[in-house]
Amino acid sequence: MEELQKLVGRYSATAILEKGSTRALVLERGARLLALAVSGVNPLWVNPALEKVLETHGWNAGGLRLWISPERSFYYEKPEKFEGWFCPASLDPGSFKLVHAEPSRAVLEGVMEALDRTTGWRLHARVRREFQLVAEDRLIVRDVAVAEYPGDFNLWALAQVEPGAHGTVIVPTKRGAQPVHYFGPIPQDRLAVKDDHVAFKIDGARVCKLGVRPEDLTVEGSAAIAYVAELGGKWILLLMRTYDAPRSQGECLDPAKADPTGPKGCVQSYNSGPEAGPERFGEIELHFKPAVEVGGCKVAYAEYELVFVSGSREEVLERLKRETGLREATLF
Repeated sequence: MEELQKLVGRYSATAILEKGSTRALVLERGARLLALAVSGVNPLWVNPALEKVLETHGWNAGGLRLWISPERSFYYEKPEKFEGWFCPASLDPGSFKLVHAEPSRAVLEGVMEALDRTTGWRLHARVRREFQLVAEDRLIVRDVAVAEYPGDFNLWALAQVEPGAHGTVIVPTKRGAQPVHYFGPIPQDRLAVKDDHVAFKIDGARVCKLGVRPEDLTVEGSAAIAYVAELGGKWILLLMRTYDAPRSQGECLDPAKADPTGPKGCVQSYNSGPEAGPERFGEIELHFKPAVEVGGCKVAYAEYELVFVSGSREEVLERLKRETGLREATLF
């Protein structure tokens, strides 16, 4: 953690949050949580070419970041064909300042901007992010965006994770869940649909993306997604959970590239492919309720928690069971 803070400190202000033996590194540039030190293991992926990313003002530093959705509108040069994907620098890293830091809490404020290429409208949002380490194994994130924009958008949280042995994403669902294959059919050996969860393989060996519909969540408006893997001889659990999830397809804004007129997911997971070289990673993602109009502006709010554990396989799976109520999780 010290070496990482020293490196990023040459390019950005930082804050270290501490609670017991846990330390979290918050980066002003991009307003992201870059690392969590849990028993010496960071469950978040950090780009191995981090210094190059920072030098070139790129977006892919790693960690937990905030984007806006729908992806089709803001991240494609030709949205009608889903062609020319890029990340606008005005969205990420955007322009943020670390405005408050204390031992267990950090607040960042700034601006995110983007052109909606489906309509020609420009989104300009004032954003406030708060990270609070409330326990050694639990962190709360609160995001607020007040935007000038006539269309619909929602906040989108993405945690990048390191592909590890047995790397598996777990999404608790109802029986009969119908996963959304965002980029095309996910091979059967990478996806399992069980009575109470969907499991998805993370190994950085094939590009594919999973979506889970709001209608398949166990409780309306409540969503959770977990990542379990063995990293460096230790097992880790990273779980994201919110009570601000979309409740229906009408509140879910991100269409699938494979079938733009089909169902949409509010919980998503991405697996990169070998073409990324050493920069391969996985993601666990939450989308939140759409922004609402207040006083002539669009206001979006999201609150979610991260639960993180490092230990033996048995300890990690027992904690996953306690947090989600799953009977037995499927691991790849």
